[in-house]
Amino acid sequence: MNFTQEQITEILSDFSSKKSNGYQLILKIALEALMRAEREEFKELNSDVSNGFRKRSVYSNGYSIELAVPRTRANNFYPLILALINDQDEELAKIVSELYCSGLTTEQVGNIVEKVYGRNYSKSRISSLMDNSRIDVQDWLNRRLNAEYPIIYIDATFWYTRRDGAVSSEAYYTILGVKSDMTREVLAIVNHPTEGSENWEAVLRTLKERGAKGVKLVVSDAINGIENSITAVFPEAKHQLCTVHLMRNIYSKVKPEDSRGDARSKRSIKS
Repeated sequence: MNFTQEQITEILSDFSSKKSNGYQLILKIALEALMRAEREEFKELNSDVSNGFRKRSVYSNGYSIELAVPRTRANNFYPLILALINDQDEELAKIVSELYCSGLTTEQVGNIVEKVYGRNYSKSRISSLMDNSRIDVQDWLNRRLNAEYPIIYIDATFWYTRRDGAVSSEAYYTILGVKSDMTREVLAIVNHPTEGSENWEAVLRTLKERGAKGVKLVVSDAINGIENSITAVFPEAKHQLCTVHLMRNIYSKVKPEDSRGDARSKRSIKS
C-alpha cells in the first residue's frame, strides 16, 4: 500500500493527537527503525549476524523513552544515533556542572534543566555528577610536576563559595609556574576559607611533594609572614614582591602633591 506525503502526515498527526504518548511512540518507532536498518548494513560489511536487542532509555521533551537497541553476535555494533544521544548527554552534564560551580543549589540546577531541556535531574543525580567532577579535579591537583620551575607566582583570589549551606567569599590559592623554556603552567588552585601565611606554607609544601623542588624565585604580594612561609619550604629561593604591589606601597608613602608628575603611571597601577 502506497501513501502520499499528505496522507502520511495526516496519519501521524492523528495518531500523536489521540494518544497521550503519541509523539514519544512515533519517535521510538522511528529511532528503532533507523537502528535496525543500520544493523543490516553493518552485518553485510562485517559478515556478522543479528543477536537480539538490549534496552536503553533516552529522554525527549521531558519523557523517558525505552529503546530496543539492536545487537550483533560479535557485540561490536554501536548505532550512530546512540553516539549523538551520548554527545547530548555529555553536553548537558557540562551545563549542569557550570551552573552548580556558579553557586546554584542542586535544587535550582534541577529546576533550570527541567524548564530548558524538559529533563528532570534530582538532587542526588546532580550531586553524583559533581562527585565525578571532583575526582577529575583531585587527579589534576595531585599530578606530578616538573622538578624545575625557575619562577613561580603565587596569589589568592576570592570567589563566592557554597559551604555548609551558606555562600561566602573564600580564598583560592593560585600558583603559576614559569618553566625553563619560559612557558607557563598553572600548578595549583587550592581553596581555603581565608588567606594566611600558614595556609600558603601548606600549599607550597604540597607543591614540593608533587616534585617541584627547584624553585629559584617566588613572586607574591605583601601578605604578613609570607617570607617565612616561602623560606620554610624553598630556603634557596629568592622572594620578590609583585611589581603592582611594590609600586602601590611606594605611592602610599609619597605625598599626593609630590606624585602628580607621574599621574599616568599611578593610573595604570590602580587599574
